[in-house]
Amino acid sequence: MDRIKSDRDGVDLKSAFAMVSHDIKNSLGILLKFIGTISESSEMAGCAEIRQCADMEYEVRRINNNLVKLLTLFKVEEGVYLLNVDAHSVKDFLDEALLEHAVIMRQKGIECDIECDHDLYWYFDRNLMMGVMGNAISNALRYTGDRILLTADASPHGLTIGVEDNGEGFPSNMLAQQSGFMNPESGFITNNTGLGLFFTQTVLDLHQHDGVRGRVELANRADAGGGIFSVLLP
Repeated sequence: MDRIKSDRDGVDLKSAFAMVSHDIKNSLGILLKFIGTISESSEMAGCAEIRQCADMEYEVRRINNNLVKLLTLFKVEEGVYLLNVDAHSVKDFLDEALLEHAVIMRQKGIECDIECDHDLYWYFDRNLMMGVMGNAISNALRYTGDRILLTADASPHGLTIGVEDNGEGFPSNMLAQQSGFMNPESGFITNNTGLGLFFTQTVLDLHQHDGVRGRVELANRADAGGGIFSVLLP
């Protein structure tokens, strides 16, 4: 049997992918609003299904965030993403990143604190870094016990933003290979955690100063257990 071919000239599969992905992303955004409304109503009414609503919102938000990562990576790969680096209040940035997950954290009983100087400002692409933080917070929500801590600190080496949880921490193989998790043979880019790390490192590669690029650091807390996901912006 002959292979079926399109008889339409000028069909661009990449453009079709981008258009369909944007449409799906918009639909997921509407769905998230519906879920948020239902969750808030259920919480006010004291419904027993409130935990299921939180789990559903988490999964839909995770799908939406993964789609945003793919679209951003597509734009970067095609050379059409316009980097928009400007000075931002780091504290306001962290507050905004956390606000997106506020309902889920409240419904799951997860506490979150922010340790950051109110006068701390830094240069970065806000949209890209919001994607990085969204991914880091989402992973922390998935693996934490009951607490998340966001930190930010400036040094001569750059700005370090950390997301800490009190779960079981990162697996030892991730800690051992974190300098090479972008390599296909590492196996990390084939799962969701790997996609998030790949997206994060791509974003950090775009943030350069005097030839120095941003980087990712993974560690486990030595005191109370849990993982520490950190990004360093030059």
